[in-house]
Amino acid sequence: MIELYCKHRLKLDAMPDEYEQLCQYAEHRLDLCRYGEQKRACRRCQTHCYATKEREQIREVMRWVGPRMILYMPKEAILHWLQGLSFRTGLIVMAMCIPFYIISFAQMLLSISAATKGVLWVVFFGLAKTCQYGGLSILGVEGFNRVKSWWKNRRSR
Repeated sequence: MIELYCKHRLKLDAMPDEYEQLCQYAEHRLDLCRYGEQKRACRRCQTHCYATKEREQIREVMRWVGPRMILYMPKEAILHWLQGLSFRTGLIVMAMCIPFYIISFAQMLLSISAATKGVLWVVFFGLAKTCQYGGLSILGVEGFNRVKSWWKNRRSR
């Protein structure tokens, strides 16, 4: 992010020493972070890794790069955004697929043309699949395993 900031905001080909040191400081602090790979976005983290001066510099960089990250690094921007969503949000998005599945098949009972039924089925079934896969993306592997173990425990009672 610091590199993007220097290149596009400051219009510099190489990072100045000040930003090079900030980058090294950030990498060092993240290496020492007690949350490791499970670290959430900085603004949602309970423990601040940076000293006050560096925190302000990082905040300035992130404020500028954040909204533009989707243009320069779309995959990383989406993954960063998904990290900020909660387990509960994933469950809600997944639960939204149920009514869309029901509507996609229930509309077949309506007395409308076959072409209209086909269009409605594609739309509602597509929304159901979108919610299903979106919810799974938000939950991730750990969240999916959490739901699976909850379901097994519930069924064994």
